[in-house]
Amino acid sequence: MKYVGLVCRCALATAFTFSTLLIFAQPVLLPSIGVGQLPDDADTVCGYPMPVSPDMTFDSYSYQNGETIADFTLYDLNGDSVNMANLLSFGKAVVIVGLNYTCPYVRNKVSIYNDIQTTYGNQVTIIGIYHLEAHPDDDFSPNSGTFGNVAANVNAGIVVDQHNTYADRKAAAQDLITNEGLNIPVYLEGPCNEWWSNFGPGPATGYIIKPDGTVFVRHGWFDKFANGHDIYCDLDSLFGVTCTGTSPTGQFTMALTTNDTVYGLPGATIDVEADLINTSGADVLIEIERDQNNLDVNWESAICADVCLNPLTDLYTFLLPDGETQHFWMHFYSDPALEGEGHTKMVFRNTNDFSNQYVYDFHAFSDTTFVTNVRQTVKTRVTAYPNPFTTSILISTGNPTLISAIRLYNIEGALVRTIENINDHSILLQRENLSDGMYYAEILGGTELIGRQKIIVQ
Repeated sequence: MKYVGLVCRCALATAFTFSTLLIFAQPVLLPSIGVGQLPDDADTVCGYPMPVSPDMTFDSYSYQNGETIADFTLYDLNGDSVNMANLLSFGKAVVIVGLNYTCPYVRNKVSIYNDIQTTYGNQVTIIGIYHLEAHPDDDFSPNSGTFGNVAANVNAGIVVDQHNTYADRKAAAQDLITNEGLNIPVYLEGPCNEWWSNFGPGPATGYIIKPDGTVFVRHGWFDKFANGHDIYCDLDSLFGVTCTGTSPTGQFTMALTTNDTVYGLPGATIDVEADLINTSGADVLIEIERDQNNLDVNWESAICADVCLNPLTDLYTFLLPDGETQHFWMHFYSDPALEGEGHTKMVFRNTNDFSNQYVYDFHAFSDTTFVTNVRQTVKTRVTAYPNPFTTSILISTGNPTLISAIRLYNIEGALVRTIENINDHSILLQRENLSDGMYYAEILGGTELIGRQKIIVQ
């Protein structure tokens, strides 16, 4: 944590300044991944596999501590390159952080990224890699598999589609840098997402890479205390300084900011919201548990606090620093075809003091008479019913937009079927030779992507 690192920073800044004067041999890394030359702005961004039961801590993916990383060359917004082997040859460790604008957790860590560069700049180099959006407005999350944007972004006016071209990726990176005040060097993932595939696949991954090219520490979520990651303690340890850390001893209060019963249109994400507040004088570690999850068919629910989780996750823990408030959303993903309802029983508890806890029953109802906002009204709604299906599924739009074509992909991202020249508001998609499993359909109106739908064959 910050105040622990502060004890050691001045000594480090003096003790290791001389390292920049030394010349080191270039490390031997694994074969290079990613782009070789500067991509064109018009280059198309490749698709990505749909995550199935992902490890939402993202700690189990490569690269692990002690492993040698792959070399890579990537480019910044001005077209200037960085090569990892060359960067390490200066003899300084490199902190790498994964970036995207639509992950609220990334935006909340910008001050930490900047502080590392300011405080540890003589000892380490920090760079950011801008990759796929975590919560694109028009697509499934490459991290959790849930569709569309999250309320934290919508409330902040951040509505970004998944990148279709390299130029789209550049524009999103520029928005993050400008709007959030990010000061570290930022390099762009290549069009086919090789860095994310090899170093990810989390939305906010972090690494400390030693000068020999091996991983000193990996953070599935950068600097997430609840998962055992503290970047300041890790940096202290890198330089042989003992970091004792602390035990969170604070208390929190909780207040609903909506009713515990909420309504929305079929197919909408319907949210119950609350604030978790810490004014106790010390940090507090909060555990959120979905104790009951009673939902109609084709409904899902998901926890969203500092991180938005996939619907399979029932238990989540995060650190709420003293003096801060964390907004909470209980997302109910409703059936687009039918009215329905969902109920969750939620427990919010202080892991250090179980008497400091709150228990709520949240209810959501979908209703075709619910009055929605302008943005939801004008945005193309694509529905698929029945889903899951056995023989056929009806894919349709909810407004005058005509479907021109459909592309169907399996969970590995491989194109398995294309249907063209539809020119109608709906199409009955036949199963034919599709095996049981999960697929996702890209729905086009003219030449524009107007929606995607996850569909399940059983």
